Amino acid sequence: MITYRLLSSADSTALFECFVAAFSDYQVDMKMSREQFELRLARDGVRLDISVGAFDESKMVGFYMNALGEWQGKPSAYDAGTGVTPAYRRQGIAEQLFARMVPRLKEIAVEQYLLEVLTGNERAIRLYRKLGFVETRRFAVFRQSEPVTALSDLSMRRVETPEWELFKSFWDGYPSWQNSIHAVDRIPNERVVVCAYVDEVLVGYGVAFKPWANLMQLAVAREHRRKGIGSRILAALQAEVSESLKVTNVDEELTATMTFFEGKGFEMVFEQLEMVKTL
Repeated sequence: MITYRLLSSADSTALFECFVAAFSDYQVDMKMSREQFELRLARDGVRLDISVGAFDESKMVGFYMNALGEWQGKPSAYDAGTGVTPAYRRQGIAEQLFARMVPRLKEIAVEQYLLEVLTGNERAIRLYRKLGFVETRRFAVFRQSEPVTALSDLSMRRVETPEWELFKSFWDGYPSWQNSIHAVDRIPNERVVVCAYVDEVLVGYGVAFKPWANLMQLAVAREHRRKGIGSRILAALQAEVSESLKVTNVDEELTATMTFFEGKGFEMVFEQLEMVKTL
């Protein structure tokens, strides 16, 4: 008999083991060490006390890992990972997990629930629509196929404290949960922030999550675009992480951004839907 309950810190090892098993046959390579797993949870803001697991006796066979924060001005929860181990699929476990966690989220005044799902995962998309989720954005995920090189006399500096109000003035859209300001601020020791200056004026910046070489944010002031500044920032971040950059969740409505990455040798490897449910 499958039982369901909220998780605690005592479940952290079982959660990692269940995560590895549940994503062993996933469409995207999700292999990671225990340390990388813990960093992922820290970046996303996961709280075990609002996450839920499914158990066959004492063995965890499914989970919803939930993060807590603010999204678009509302108290929100984020699905940082949902999985069911292969032998226990098609038994309604994911739906039961969701039903068990919603009362807990409402109890702490969460107003909406946010997630991302691969566009090719049709079974999951059907489930989420059935549960009342609606699509908000379509994301592209890029991988670097060749190093970025840039020649420029720009002044480039690594900074410790992001100037968020100025940075936000460079945006055309807004980042996904995993790349948000809150996500960057949760990992001060694992991020690198590089800024570009023209005549001592900050005109662009980039942020990378070093453990996975993930580009979290990159933006250039509108009046300074198409001058090689974005390329220079990418090259600087690439040097900081010492490996090829990965770019996750680029809003496909931002056509100039899509064209930029494609022009810099990045290849789109898959797409995701961002979906939201009002609780």
